Amino acid sequence: MHVGLIIVFNHFKDSQLKSDFITSLKALHNIKICLVCNSNDDIVLEQLNEIAYHGDHIAVVSTKRTKSTSSAVKAGARYVYNHYNLKYVGYIADFSSLESFEFVKKFESHQQTIITLIKEEIAAKKVKQTYYQSLFSIPKHLDKVLAMSQKIS
Repeated sequence: MHVGLIIVFNHFKDSQLKSDFITSLKALHNIKICLVCNSNDDIVLEQLNEIAYHGDHIAVVSTKRTKSTSSAVKAGARYVYNHYNLKYVGYIADFSSLESFEFVKKFESHQQTIITLIKEEIAAKKVKQTYYQSLFSIPKHLDKVLAMSQKIS
């Protein structure tokens, strides 16, 4: 499947979260991952490069200085668009806490359902979206999927 994941980091200091994050990203070996350093802090960039070292499906992009979240997501999307041929690309903005890490773990388990939901949304639209318009928010779509599963239960 052609799926990409853009994760924006404004700061990242927790070493325990880093080791858990590396383990989780190794499980997502079939997804191309772009880690965006939206900070002028060299420590954050160094941490992200250490994470990327653990998988050839992980890339790091730096914005060189702090920009808006949407600009950082677009920087990651440009990288993904230029280096991979991916049909579905989701993003997590401002990854910095354990809560953000939970989105990655939930995406791992609900990936198929989210992709199905995205396909339905694309089919329902009459106008074809540009590449940047087709990016989807992982937290937003996870909420939809979890709400649908609660209605079924």
